[in-house]
Amino acid sequence: MGWNIVIADDEAPAREELVYLLEQCEDVDKVTPASSGMDAIKKVKEQAPDVLFLDMDMPDLNGLQVAEIVGEINPQVKVVFSTAYDQYAVHAFKLRAFHYMLKPYDEEDIAIVFRELRKVRMQNGSGVLVHPSTGMTSIKLALELDEGITYVSPKDIMYISKELKHVQVHLRDKAYSVSYTLSELEQKLEPFGFFRCHKSYLVNLASIAEMKTWVNGAYNLLMDDARRSCIPVSRNYVKLLRLKLEI
Repeated sequence: MGWNIVIADDEAPAREELVYLLEQCEDVDKVTPASSGMDAIKKVKEQAPDVLFLDMDMPDLNGLQVAEIVGEINPQVKVVFSTAYDQYAVHAFKLRAFHYMLKPYDEEDIAIVFRELRKVRMQNGSGVLVHPSTGMTSIKLALELDEGITYVSPKDIMYISKELKHVQVHLRDKAYSVSYTLSELEQKLEPFGFFRCHKSYLVNLASIAEMKTWVNGAYNLLMDDARRSCIPVSRNYVKLLRLKLEI
């Protein structure tokens, strides 16, 4: 089932650009534009969308006001805020925003949103993945090695890396080469606080010790393992990573 989406932005060029980007996504069925806060509420009532892309700064009702009203009308709608200003982020997430994009956004920003949406849909549909908050602390990741199967608790994994075709699961003082793909591990471990920060790296958010600026808007992460491993963060992932890490 494809995604049904409503976009609310009072600026026509920004609205049309977002419509175009979303229509390039193969699993999007319908995109309905709205030109104001009140229009957004009307379209949500009419269309019952899965996702609402919502501009913060609109002349009649701002994004926070619209999100609050939409939450009462249809609490199942995933709200993705889009704005040129990052000072609204804290308020947005208090309203249980699904995601937050800073303008100008591009294809990678959209890809990140849909990667998260697909995970949620898959988890809700399958019931396979279990979040640690359930108290099921015995859940472990099975690593098939030459000598047999090793079971590793997600909390003991610092990060996962990929070099060429080889994927390694790194603990505090050792690493295992595994047959999983990085995408498979991302799917299995995301509910346990893991984050894809780079095309070749998946990190345990709880094991990040420092975040250091690098070049061209990118960062490096220093991990809390025995070697203080340095992990690159792609520029496109920095905003989302900070939102996930910081109070």
